[in-house]
Amino acid sequence: MNNNKNTADGEIKKEKTAPEKQVIADLQKKVLELEKKAAERDEYLNKYARAQADYDNARKRMERDMQQWRMMANESIMNDLFPVLDSFDGAMQTLEKEEKNASLLDGLKLIQDKFHKVLEANGLAVIKTVGEKFDPLIHEAVMKVASDKYADGIVTEEIRKGYALNGSVLRPAMVKVAVNEALPRKMSEDKAREKSKEDSIG
Repeated sequence: MNNNKNTADGEIKKEKTAPEKQVIADLQKKVLELEKKAAERDEYLNKYARAQADYDNARKRMERDMQQWRMMANESIMNDLFPVLDSFDGAMQTLEKEEKNASLLDGLKLIQDKFHKVLEANGLAVIKTVGEKFDPLIHEAVMKVASDKYADGIVTEEIRKGYALNGSVLRPAMVKVAVNEALPRKMSEDKAREKSKEDSIG
């Protein structure tokens, strides 16, 4: 009698555990499916991120190439304009010296100013010369001149204007540079006086 009861209890227990195992198996299956879908999702997101990065890099490269192309085009145009600019500025200087046709001169000055402003708006800048320290990167010395007015190595006169485009030198300015003969002589005199003082002290 007791044996039958134990057997019945065991069967009941087995009946209870079978559905539980099935539930656990189903849950594990669901978890595996979710993990697989999460991995697929991550892969798609990574592919999207890489595609987005490739697109951004391509766009930036295209913008950089366009900018370089514009700069090269501007440089070519500016170089072609320099002879016209030199002639125009030279003619204006001649007219100013002659002091004739004041009304014509005023009209030409307005045109000259507009011309220079258009060039400046496109990145062109005139290189500073007179009174500046000679710089071989932006100046081209065509002559050295003795000067008591300017210190040694200072630009005394501009022969031809120089220009820079967006900070890069397109054409160096042709200039005359001071050789101050008085300066070395003064230094020699100062040294002589200093030596004389030392000798008198000694």
